[in-house]
Amino acid sequence: MHYLDSSFGTPEENLAWDEALIELAHRTSSPSSGSERSSPSSRSELSSSSSGSERSSSTSEVLRWWSMPTTCVVLGRSSRIDAEVQPDRCREDGIPILRRMSGGAPIVAGPGCCMYSLLLSLEARPECRQLDEVHRMVMDRTRSAMQSALIEHGLDRRVEIQGICDLTVDDQKISGNALRVKKDWILYHGTLLIDMPLEWIDAYLAMPQKQPEYRRGRPHAEFVTSLKDSLVDPSGFTRRLSRCMQRVWNATEPWSTHVLREAMPHETQRWLAERYTDPKWHSSR
Repeated sequence: MHYLDSSFGTPEENLAWDEALIELAHRTSSPSSGSERSSPSSRSELSSSSSGSERSSSTSEVLRWWSMPTTCVVLGRSSRIDAEVQPDRCREDGIPILRRMSGGAPIVAGPGCCMYSLLLSLEARPECRQLDEVHRMVMDRTRSAMQSALIEHGLDRRVEIQGICDLTVDDQKISGNALRVKKDWILYHGTLLIDMPLEWIDAYLAMPQKQPEYRRGRPHAEFVTSLKDSLVDPSGFTRRLSRCMQRVWNATEPWSTHVLREAMPHETQRWLAERYTDPKWHSSR
């Protein structure tokens, strides 16, 4: 697996890069395929595919480590602004409301919220055609990375998997995740709350109508947590966590050697122009 530690200068560019990566991988390996899904929780089986080129293998998989440069709300692909966000407060505070290409609920992201994106090959990992299995695999490894980073940092906090694809510490959510599926590829991405101000979540997100059982109706302030109060050196912990993520995914190859590297800037700009700089995309629901 290849590793890239790279954040772009605008939230829109960061969202466009993730979509560009899976679309370019899909188009390169299966130009005639049109099968795709966007879901944080779907439990059905994905369609099988025939063996493809050398690019549809674990050698082309990617782990990207990044963060949003400014505070923003990011909707899931099917999220409804009027039901899931507090748009008036966002407008008052100048907080952009954007939309990503994966499923799931809206999030607040910004400095202090680490983000990761995984490009996974379904040819190299056929078991992940079952969405329950890909959630289990990614969450197991992400939980392991977070737990290892906490232990190495001298913190006695237990990380657990709850719901479909949440990580919790002391029964409070610290990570939410979502995915996009193409015929032979999955783009799985998520958040890890390190020291982002949690009051942003209460200010900009409405109470979700659909909640995991373990939430038990708790408001944002009681349901979500971060590591802020436990960390003397948040930036040092973040570096440690990125190394742990690299280790659990064996992400040892530099992005500079990836077969899609040269095409990615153009592909990212294409998705920026066609989708992420278009207000109609972000306000479509």
